[in-house]
Amino acid sequence: MVGKADLHMHSTASDGGYGAETLMEMCAEAGLSLISLTDHDTTAGVEKAKKSAESLNIQLINGIELSTRSQGQSVDILGYGIDVESAHLQETLAFHRQMREERMERMVRKCRDYGLEVTVEDVKAEVTGHTYSRPHLAKALIKKGYGEKVSDIFDHYIGYGKPCYVVKEKEMTPSEAVKLIHEAGGLAVAAHPIYYDLDDHILDWFINDGLDGVEVYHRDHDEQAVKRFSALAEKAEAKLGHRVFKTGGSDFHHEAYGREGEKLGITKLPYEEAEYLLTFLQNKEKR
Repeated sequence: MVGKADLHMHSTASDGGYGAETLMEMCAEAGLSLISLTDHDTTAGVEKAKKSAESLNIQLINGIELSTRSQGQSVDILGYGIDVESAHLQETLAFHRQMREERMERMVRKCRDYGLEVTVEDVKAEVTGHTYSRPHLAKALIKKGYGEKVSDIFDHYIGYGKPCYVVKEKEMTPSEAVKLIHEAGGLAVAAHPIYYDLDDHILDWFINDGLDGVEVYHRDHDEQAVKRFSALAEKAEAKLGHRVFKTGGSDFHHEAYGREGEKLGITKLPYEEAEYLLTFLQNKEKR
């Protein structure tokens, strides 16, 4: 029987709703056999996830999702097969987590200026890991009665271009993120490209910066988007002369976030694409 794979999900180490062990149990219940934990700007949940996954006969690939900025837009770069003990990686992540905390303080101030009664302490109460993210602020605002779902809060207050949104400062560029992932022994993949409309730039990152793949099968990619980004991957392959990685996943955080398709076990990712990534990483380790 062919397995099921999901290479994009989050735990409470960043802005997910479940601890790493519980998340692995949920993956097993959903019938997933090959996964990656890709928390934002932290690897704190990876080791716990790996131990739990092994006990559940699930293959786990070390992962991360790095926040970057390009052309005035937030762009996420996924890293697969990274060495979580890389000193340079961890030093860089610590710096960017500090930037996230300072950004959160500014967002809280904007919320208060806008008439939303929320404090940094309210947000801290929602942070279960090392990384401050907008969903933590959203949950604090829900508890204050400003919305019912995380998606409501994003749509009205803290989404890109909304009144309480704050751009992150001193973010990495995609090329810097690719380099950091490579230095940590991993493969770099452009996450959910439907959010950016930067196809030509992504192709440049393949050619000039060594990007290894693109997330073709994200939960928010409909059939047309899958065709679009499959074609982008094929264009990169033609330019580079070798196969690139086509990944995907649910981008799971928590069911209560109210985002359609964000459910474990309902995967658009062809298993053979995930298996190709795993096999490549395993062979890389042997060299």
